[in-house]
Amino acid sequence: MKLAYYPGCVARSTGREYEISTLAVCRALGVELAEIDDWNCCGATHVSNEVVSTALAARNLVRTDLPVMTSCSICYSRLRAAMIRLKDRHMRKRVNQALERKYEEEKEVLHVIETITGALAEAEDPEDLIVRPLSGLKAAPYYGCLLTRPGGGIDSPERPSILENLIRTLGAEPTEFRLKMKCCCGPIFMPEEEAAAETLIRILRNARASGADFVVALCPLCHLMLDANQPLLEKKLGEEIDLPILYVTQMAGLALGLAPEELGMEMNSVSTRPVLEKLEKIEGKKAEEEGAEVC
Repeated sequence: MKLAYYPGCVARSTGREYEISTLAVCRALGVELAEIDDWNCCGATHVSNEVVSTALAARNLVRTDLPVMTSCSICYSRLRAAMIRLKDRHMRKRVNQALERKYEEEKEVLHVIETITGALAEAEDPEDLIVRPLSGLKAAPYYGCLLTRPGGGIDSPERPSILENLIRTLGAEPTEFRLKMKCCCGPIFMPEEEAAAETLIRILRNARASGADFVVALCPLCHLMLDANQPLLEKKLGEEIDLPILYVTQMAGLALGLAPEELGMEMNSVSTRPVLEKLEKIEGKKAEEEGAEVC
């Protein structure tokens, strides 16, 4: 499988570990990625002019003939939203006036979780790929607010299940996480820090209460808010949270047998060591039980 890879801005800055793990997992799954030449920002949520934001997204789409894959939920949402707007011939005409390469036909846009689940589903025997099942670990699936919007894409906007299904496929157990689609408040963190902090602590407390060993994030902004801000929240509230936040690609990479350093796990703000130690302990216990059965 060959896909055009759209990194997005955050992959080369605060989300570096997401890109590292994305590239490693795609290699392990035999997915060839061709980075889009001279790509630009997707328009994100801070570009309020609809024509400009649509043109920014369209410029990326027309630079390849391949299906486009991104690991960022915001980019995924913006690229899909742009394609919906571009179905309107008046919008398409205005956008194409600004583009050197014209937008003529709809493209296929994938989020990295679709690439992972698709590759595992197409494998003759997924167990050949999942060499280190995450049995015994519990993961809180965190979708955030943009992955499933606009509707008609990756999953149900109200009741998504793609992340829970992947967690189960990899051998772990998804927890009942009531706030799994709550906005991380990334866009308002600077102007409304108190409101954002209140929401973040609710999300983290809910994830912890669900019995999760870690949270699985699909968006670099969500990861930044839950991971990098966790020590700040602990200091502010005098409360120990200590809940690792893994990217979906880091979780998948562990199950595929990749080493933590291949997945950039040392770059996470909250230590992922408790997850790795529990996994090692479970594996050690299983090996002892299998050895006892042989004897």
